[in-house]
Amino acid sequence: MIHCENCSNSFEGKFCNQCGQKATVKRITLKSVFAELIKKITIWDKGLMYTTVQLMTGPGRMAYAYIQGRRVNFTKPLTYILLTVTASMYFFPKKDFEQVMNAGAKKQATVFQSADWLFSNMGIIYLFLLPFLAWVSRWFNRKSRFNFAEQFVFYAYLMAGCTIVIIPFTCVLNIMDVNTIGVNPLTILEYICWLLFFAWGYVQFYGKQKSYWGGIQGLLVLFISYILYIFAFGLIFTIAMIIDRIFHLNLFTLPNTALPTQ
Repeated sequence: MIHCENCSNSFEGKFCNQCGQKATVKRITLKSVFAELIKKITIWDKGLMYTTVQLMTGPGRMAYAYIQGRRVNFTKPLTYILLTVTASMYFFPKKDFEQVMNAGAKKQATVFQSADWLFSNMGIIYLFLLPFLAWVSRWFNRKSRFNFAEQFVFYAYLMAGCTIVIIPFTCVLNIMDVNTIGVNPLTILEYICWLLFFAWGYVQFYGKQKSYWGGIQGLLVLFISYILYIFAFGLIFTIAMIIDRIFHLNLFTLPNTALPTQ
């Protein structure tokens, strides 16, 4: 009998029948740590790479498979979207975000502090959009067999895929030294691809491929969700800033942050 170091269970075989840990656990070394990291990133039939390939070749089909129970090979939805959004921020220049925030603003210090806070918490902010998408989508698909939580999972994967779609465009815009948020032919193409990917995933997941209305409905769900989200987030953010000013909590002030010189 083999004694499991993880759960103290006694078993026979190569894996513990209680927790799944390997029977033989090797000592941790730098080589083993990097080998495990490379394996997790590059493996094609399981994990991050597999999830990305399946998502980008069929977002609705992939999410449906996960919800139906095929989950072992996929990265968990919330983990995946947080990793994706965080990774995408490395390609997204903060100066472009600050320029948009600063457009027409009078109090530059407050603007840059707000921009820093928003940029630093973009993953969480993006995550908060998912309940709005699931709720609005559930209203449009009242006869659907999917519950709220399942639709939440679907949109976690779909929005992660939408984020991946815009990364190549962002890289090209950075090389060209063009504002990644401004209006130009490349950013227009970027937004079109983003919307098409969203609509594609929507019609796949809800089985609306035979009707043009399916794609239009998906975009309508996105539009309404964004309006509700921006209103709710703006209201909460404004209240939080007011409370911060009244009680001097300094929640939105980043220490040692110098304003850019004009």
